[in-house]
Amino acid sequence: MLAPLTSLEKKIFKQIKNFDTPSISNALELIDPALRSKGHTQKTMHCSNPLLKPIVGFAKTAVITSRKKRNTNIIKNRDKYYEYMYDGDYPKICVVEDRDKHNTIGAWWGELNVSIHSNFGFVGAITNGAVRDLQTLDQKFQILSGEIRVGHGYNQIHKIKCKVNIFNMDVYPDDIIHADLHGAVIIKREYLKELPSALDKMIKKERTIIDFMKKNKTFSKKQFLNKYKKFLQKK
Repeated sequence: MLAPLTSLEKKIFKQIKNFDTPSISNALELIDPALRSKGHTQKTMHCSNPLLKPIVGFAKTAVITSRKKRNTNIIKNRDKYYEYMYDGDYPKICVVEDRDKHNTIGAWWGELNVSIHSNFGFVGAITNGAVRDLQTLDQKFQILSGEIRVGHGYNQIHKIKCKVNIFNMDVYPDDIIHADLHGAVIIKREYLKELPSALDKMIKKERTIIDFMKKNKTFSKKQFLNKYKKFLQKK
């Protein structure tokens, strides 16, 4: 069972919404260098509303397909899915793996499901599958998808509350996710308290180069290389 957010964690959730997802990824790399190559999406995704601020929430997961004709448990499976998605009064992000991948013929995400999940307390959804109804979606609900489709095919739920994979990002139920127009990244809960200081350190480190470039319109190759060397050595 998911432990409630502490007051400090709630504060950090609000704080990290002000940073884009690449910045969060950079900061996590300072905490755990192994995260350079895992824990984030690794393919360009379609963003339903690039103007939205980043979303942060706990993952609720499911596996779907849309290409094969529906099985006899369609109603039962959907009942279980919506019961699971309804539960929880914390910020939620729905993460749906479409096993048809780029061969999908239908979109799970459209005006209907966005309306339902938004009222269930979700701030957005992430899928390697498809989205549709782009002009009528709730613009406060963010969707990162792998495809855009016209129809919904034979959409059916196969699993809920399970491990899923979205473009090389493994997601488990209740994982913390940060996402924006660039993609998504997993934040281990044990890293959450370290994240603000890591962000501060990362920003200060990058400012050494950015500020140098802004202040010095002309500089020698040696000056730049010396400055960049210090940047690389700075921890």
